[in-house]
Amino acid sequence: MTKLLVLNHRGLSIEALVGLLASLGADVDLIEPESIKGKLPVRGYDGVVASGGYLKSATRQETLRKYSSFFEELDSPYLGICLGMKILGFCYGARIGKTPPVVGESLISLRGFPLSPSLGEFKVHQNHKYQLLPPLPRSLENFTAEGQPIQAVKVMGRDLFAVQFHPEVGDSPARVIVANFVSMCSGRQ
Repeated sequence: MTKLLVLNHRGLSIEALVGLLASLGADVDLIEPESIKGKLPVRGYDGVVASGGYLKSATRQETLRKYSSFFEELDSPYLGICLGMKILGFCYGARIGKTPPVVGESLISLRGFPLSPSLGEFKVHQNHKYQLLPPLPRSLENFTAEGQPIQAVKVMGRDLFAVQFHPEVGDSPARVIVANFVSMCSGRQ
């Protein structure tokens, strides 16, 4: 069975995320990064998913430092969702900016995202007020169609992926991203 660590940032859709991962055959350990003393665990898992939600203001800087060393040591695939994307971007030098709240269904266009290469334009659920800003550092590949806010990225040369939207919410075609991520993690066993 594929063993996944879900870094829980208390997002509204955490139950949907865990339920989707379990329905895909994953065994899930759910932890809040702020509750961990010392380093975040990087061993013993076939993959890691960081949920949407928020960072506690009192421990934000400490949590981001933990994530920076976490990415340096991580050798299994990572999927960041919403906040998980901003954390990945921050740790790899991307700029993050505030945007008017984006809540509900949005039509997005991706181009060749490795976790969903056949998806082009489709509807997703979004719930955020911060986003990665272009231009991205060279270490991050952007798979969003030209002229749209950044929706999907990958760290060059590593299996570290992130999306701005919530593929776990609703019956969106975006659920294939999570399914392909679980398959990738299963193949590493």
